[in-house]
Amino acid sequence: MDIEYDPEREAVAAMKLAADANGAERQRWINAALAWIELTRLRAPFGREPREETA
Repeated sequence: MDIEYDPEREAVAAMKLAADANGAERQRWINAALAWIELTRLRAPFGREPREETA
């Protein structure tokens, strides 16, 4: 099952929810946003397959 998602869009959405929250809930949304940002950073560029390295 391949689900299309945009981690950057998800991070922005999580930060918007964090802005509306308070206390522990706010911290949970910030942590969720940071996780989405990390996925954005680690994700291969969209539309390009990772190259296999030859030794």
